[in-house]
Amino acid sequence: MVFGKVKNQRGAGTIGCLFMVALIASALYAGYQFGLPRLRHSSFDDRVTELFPTFVHRPAAEVQKEIIQIASDFDIELTPAQVKVEIVDGRLRIDVRYEKLIDLKVWQKTVSFHLDRYPAP
Repeated sequence: MVFGKVKNQRGAGTIGCLFMVALIASALYAGYQFGLPRLRHSSFDDRVTELFPTFVHRPAAEVQKEIIQIASDFDIELTPAQVKVEIVDGRLRIDVRYEKLIDLKVWQKTVSFHLDRYPAP
């Protein structure tokens, strides 16, 4: 049995291993940076969908404030201009559009999110 270095073995495998570890760590970081805003939006969308029936008989301005509050619970910053609440044909319509800048230090991307709730007749 041979322990240690074998004759004619260079031991240069550590560079490749470090490169792979750095590559995997970068992929995990990018996945986290892109995944977290999508998870927050999905949770926000679910909450608004869950509460939509309770919004139907309330004034539009009150619903708008409530949606902005729900968004802040998920660390989503919305302005009143991004949240449109209106009554169309006697039915409540909610339209939310916002963007999130994802900064990966070497590359930036703006991702758009959209939430639209309008019940079927």
